Amino acid sequence: MLYDHGMSGLSNWGPVVVIILGYVIGFYFQNRRIDDLRDAMNGRFSDMNGRFSDLKDFIRSETSRLEDRMERIEHPVVKPSR
Repeated sequence: MLYDHGMSGLSNWGPVVVIILGYVIGFYFQNRRIDDLRDAMNGRFSDMNGRFSDLKDFIRSETSRLEDRMERIEHPVVKPSR
């Protein structure tokens, strides 16, 4: 029997190359999806940080307003009687 060793090696390695190429392309696109997910999560976290910052400012303003009211209750202004 006559075998062409050049073609035999190529025919054996062809499917292996295709499979490896498929894995490499899969890893590439999977990595891109993970990067997209990371960017989306970072965007959501920055939005939440902004909301918490607004909430902190609101709580501070309300706390100072309530402290002022309590101060006025503790020390009422008495009008002089006529």
